[in-house]
Amino acid sequence: MDSIYWVLSRDCNQRCAHCYNDSEPGAPGLSLEQVDHCISHLPDPAEVEVERIILSGGEVLVWPDLLFHTLQRLSVRLGRRTELWVQTNGDLLDESTLDRLLAHNVKRVDVSSMDSFHPRSTTARLGYLTELFRSRGMVPAAGGEAASAPATFGFWGATPEQWIGPLWPRGRARTHGLSAAGPEHKFCGMWSGARNFLNYHGPGSEINLQLGDVYPCCPMTCRPIGSLLGESLISILDRCARHPVFQALNEGKPETMGESMGVSAEYARERTRELGNECLWCDEFFTTHATRLLMPGAITERGARDLESEVVQIHRKRPEPQHPPAFVATRTFQE
Repeated sequence: MDSIYWVLSRDCNQRCAHCYNDSEPGAPGLSLEQVDHCISHLPDPAEVEVERIILSGGEVLVWPDLLFHTLQRLSVRLGRRTELWVQTNGDLLDESTLDRLLAHNVKRVDVSSMDSFHPRSTTARLGYLTELFRSRGMVPAAGGEAASAPATFGFWGATPEQWIGPLWPRGRARTHGLSAAGPEHKFCGMWSGARNFLNYHGPGSEINLQLGDVYPCCPMTCRPIGSLLGESLISILDRCARHPVFQALNEGKPETMGESMGVSAEYARERTRELGNECLWCDEFFTTHATRLLMPGAITERGARDLESEVVQIHRKRPEPQHPPAFVATRTFQE
């Protein structure tokens, strides 16, 4: 398995208008006990190797005890064969915190806030953070030295040249009409989409964990496919692999999800055009045609919503995209 992207908490020191998972100050996160349950349900490294686990949020450094507990437990469970990465907005990163991350075997730190949606005080830390990383012997992840370096770093964000530039129609990006995604944006077949999510014995497989809930893609299907709080990840994937709907997602072709149920690909493409993009078609398909595949009792906010009455109706009244302001973080974190 290439990657597990794990949102430990949606608590964040910012409340950006484009946040796909509605992160904000005070948003929920996992307890330490729940983290232990989730880790116990990750693949046995002797049977399925995981190349890397990316810990994210929210802002993972808002709850340092949660982050470092998770890093320690992952190291015990998976050993050095699995690289541990941390994704942060960079606001709370300083010398002592970086030293602690490296001491917990973190191999890469990504600062994912270099865009116009984050406040200028965040993007202005680029120079400071670059020097901080280099002072610890870290090198750019995209550079030629990366293979032999003890640890690497990267800077990116929701910019036009990035795969997330159009913004997933999720969370506040959808609520605020900021997503510019159209039918031409094939999120499902891109990296962090659902393509290959079932192929855990081969390359290109990534799974998204939102707290304890399991999703086939980072944009997230309207409900999760399972929960690590009660079932192993491999069991969840093997169960999904037997169903033609999830087989279609695994191929990165959401337009073919309903063919086994009599919903044609032609109809799916028509609805994708009418709704605006394939993520919104995916939501409508599950809530209208495949409700029995929706997992009840999800612990993430998105999974707990009444999708029939709220999400689908919002999708049918999709707002026109608005030009984002220069920065949109509206609240600062308070203990």
